Amino acid sequence: MNATISKVASVGFPIATPGIYDYAVPERLLQAVSPGQPVLVELKSRRLWGVVVKIKQQSAFPNLKEIIDVKSDRWADKDQSLIRLYEWIAQYYQTDLGKIFRPFIKKGIAKAQAKTMALFRLRENGPGPALPPRQEAALEKLRAAAGPFTAAKLREHGISAHLTRALCADGSLYKEESAVLREADELKDEGRNADVTLSDEQRRAVDILAAQIASPEKPCLLYGITGSGKTHVYIELVKKTLSAGKGAIVLVPEISLTPQTIQRFRNALGPVISVIHSRMSDGQRRDGLEELVAGRKRVVIGVRSAILAPMDRLGLIIVDEEHDHSYKQSDMEPRYHARDVAVMRGHFQKAVVVLGSATPSFESFHNARIGKYRMLALTRRFGAAALPAVEIIDMSEEHRENNWTFLSRYLHRRITETLERGRQVILLLNRRGFSTMLMCKECGHTYSCGLCSVNLVYHKDERRLKCHQCGFAGAAPESCPKCQGTNITYKGTGIQKAEEIVAAEFPGARIIRMDQDTTRGKNAHAEILGRFANREADILLGTQMVAKGLNFPGVALVGVLQADIGLHVPDFRAAEKTFQLLAQVAGRAGREDSGGEVVVQTYVPQDGGVLAAKNHDYEGFYQKEILARETLGYPPFGKLMRIIVQGPIEDAVRMAMESIAADLKGLTKDVTVLGPSPAVFSRLKNNFRYCVLLKSKSVSALRLCAETVRRKTLRPAKGLKIIIDVDPVNML
Repeated sequence: MNATISKVASVGFPIATPGIYDYAVPERLLQAVSPGQPVLVELKSRRLWGVVVKIKQQSAFPNLKEIIDVKSDRWADKDQSLIRLYEWIAQYYQTDLGKIFRPFIKKGIAKAQAKTMALFRLRENGPGPALPPRQEAALEKLRAAAGPFTAAKLREHGISAHLTRALCADGSLYKEESAVLREADELKDEGRNADVTLSDEQRRAVDILAAQIASPEKPCLLYGITGSGKTHVYIELVKKTLSAGKGAIVLVPEISLTPQTIQRFRNALGPVISVIHSRMSDGQRRDGLEELVAGRKRVVIGVRSAILAPMDRLGLIIVDEEHDHSYKQSDMEPRYHARDVAVMRGHFQKAVVVLGSATPSFESFHNARIGKYRMLALTRRFGAAALPAVEIIDMSEEHRENNWTFLSRYLHRRITETLERGRQVILLLNRRGFSTMLMCKECGHTYSCGLCSVNLVYHKDERRLKCHQCGFAGAAPESCPKCQGTNITYKGTGIQKAEEIVAAEFPGARIIRMDQDTTRGKNAHAEILGRFANREADILLGTQMVAKGLNFPGVALVGVLQADIGLHVPDFRAAEKTFQLLAQVAGRAGREDSGGEVVVQTYVPQDGGVLAAKNHDYEGFYQKEILARETLGYPPFGKLMRIIVQGPIEDAVRMAMESIAADLKGLTKDVTVLGPSPAVFSRLKNNFRYCVLLKSKSVSALRLCAETVRRKTLRPAKGLKIIIDVDPVNML
């Protein structure tokens, strides 16, 4: 190393290149570079942004390259608690440290520049009266108006760009650059704050949790039935946290929940909120992060990645709908679970952690029952509302009565009656597209994706077949490619087909569809929900995104069109997920009165999860399901890790997986190795997939297995990819 170097920075990168690299800190940046800050460096002949993870006095490597630039205003981690958190994430989830910073660096946040705009102000001691009449008239207009003025505002006053330049030239106006704060679209609308009187249960929860802000104890599970007013508790807690001079993070599982959540918090707290989600532009994310770092915003509301946001003096972390599986990032590294990261961040930064749900994950409920978490319960709905009545309809009986439509006679009648009363309806069908399968009736050929082991789904509005796994899209066929027959039938009901049928059955009803296809556009979630909230639609037909956390006082009826979807997939959590979905969507009805009803259509009316949802009986369902979990050693009684090998050549993938499995089976007796076997989705994006599932009561034993796999596959064979998924949620 060059003898003149007095400071070395270890830098991580959010790219495929593994490892941490050392760089010399030049003299001009000695006071500016510290752990946690983005720096611009040269790596393998290209300039990249990375994050400093450690500062040291020397390096084991000679001839270090120098750091080129530093963004000292984009990060905050004065006590390095975030760096410790990121190191824990990297170790626990078996990923490279640099990839933890992917949400903030790879998406161009560090490169994004501040936005400024030109403002024009009247100079107090401007020129004398000897001005041309046109300029004097313009000045009179501006003196009567409130400045400063943008160029657009000047044009509204009839002052052209040419006249503006003349006024600047004679000293009447002067121009300055002003910073423009690019905020998320959800923050642009201001509403009114409705005064809320907390119930005794809510007040008790707030008091207990607020008392811990100065000295947190252990995480708390806020177990409150749907409509019990958990959000009111959250808002009061955030108020008390801000009063204590600390900041708060509020996580929601879906982008679709952010508009309503943000408005409720903004109305109660004022302009102290920053927002983080994937639909924001790089500029909006950059400005939002800078507001947090500078301390001008002390509350961040967002989806999964918001738990990684930089914030000093963090006092409160809220994970709303903590059971939701959207909190687990399964499709890319780091494969972290935001709920569990929230618990660890609360530990590192000494913040109160509140996990809220009406249907808690079995892991969190178990932790509360054994005393690892504190449990606070909200057992009554807020205000005058009561839990809705739930009616289960056996669709097999409907078929025996010669009703082959996807709407039962009872649900059809209840929709009609609800609309006649001027109330609103939510219908849930958790299946995108128009038809789930195309089949030639002459030869039996079905249309499947050429790159994945799944059927193509027909989307009628685009007349295209789509794969919901790899994104392939192609024109719908006119004839069968196998026999050239033209008798092609569409099987199964997707949400587009459901929309068409509902519109035909209820011709006077205004219908909005909410699914992944209708919410692709910027601000689409907020627009759809806003229209429904403003009573501009009578029926909201949606996938799972309409099932959670939304509050619409006008909704009196909720219909679940196919409650069996997801119940029979090969996943030990299938029953839990189905119960949670049914219970959550049931909670959308009758939220401000006692007139709510839920109709659940199913082919398995005696299923335990369906019956528990009918009776709003989470604890009864938990007691039955948890026995099987304990017998099999599944979470919360054991830890899981899934290893997946994928690649374009099946034999190579299978052999690599068999080799890994053989090594793991002989490594330790504390781990059970299940497999190898083809994954449920055995082919995705033209890659074959094999997997093993590791099960153990020992976190350290599973970590040993993961580290062994990483060493063995540090340089996998060409075309192969090895995925290590700790605490997997997606078992497909």
